[in-house]
Amino acid sequence: MALYGVTNGLFLTLFGAVRPEVYGTRHLGAVRSVVVAVLVFASALGPGAGGLLLDAGVGRPVQFVVLGGYCLAASALVTPVTRRLRARGAAVPR
Repeated sequence: MALYGVTNGLFLTLFGAVRPEVYGTRHLGAVRSVVVAVLVFASALGPGAGGLLLDAGVGRPVQFVVLGGYCLAASALVTPVTRRLRARGAAVPR
């Protein structure tokens, strides 16, 4: 639960700060609406999908391991993007 709290706190803090850096401010509202729509849709699917997996005999520990692997894979996929963003930010004179 502590990791969930830290992750949620970081997400909420970065949610508004990163998007203008990545997408600019021109279409910020449109980008935010798409991101929020995807988040709401995913949060609505999560409990049902977990329940279906439980009904199919897939226990919570297995689900947690698979979802943890998913999070690690997503982090690995985002790493090159963060390097590009840092390089782009360093190239901009301030």
